[in-house]
Amino acid sequence: MNILNRHLFQKVKYRWFSTINGRDIQIYKKAKEWMENLSPATIPLDTFQVRFDRSSGPGGQKVNKTSSKCTMTLRNLRDCQLIPFEIKKLIIEKPLRHYKKTTDSIVIQSDTFRSREKNKQLCLNKLIEEIKNVCSFPSETAPSTLKNGMKSKGVVTKEGYDKRN
Repeated sequence: MNILNRHLFQKVKYRWFSTINGRDIQIYKKAKEWMENLSPATIPLDTFQVRFDRSSGPGGQKVNKTSSKCTMTLRNLRDCQLIPFEIKKLIIEKPLRHYKKTTDSIVIQSDTFRSREKNKQLCLNKLIEEIKNVCSFPSETAPSTLKNGMKSKGVVTKEGYDKRN
């Protein structure tokens, strides 16, 4: 298979990518793998600024006296080494609810529980859920769909040229 045919084959196989080469595909596969493995246990808390404030809402005098509301801030998202570049790009381009463009940071708050630790865990879970909702990566096209799509468009396949020239 010559270079042109391989390029066309990859272009149909991974339709979402604007420029196709083996390096780009590997980068997106690594970013997708990172996102699939993302869990509260894999996120180092020292990358966040964690602050506890007084909560509001129901809970009586206990809420007024204890600082249980958790605010987690990830500053300088563009310089953060924790998140892969492709995912940072999607977070910045798409509307992530907790991303603040003016300060280039992600700010997440939780005051659902009276416990600091539960609120901190809830903040991490919110972050993971938001990242997984915003970031979507293409999956490989099934070989049967790929073969049918290439034949209908008159694209050169691995087997040879399409007969309908």
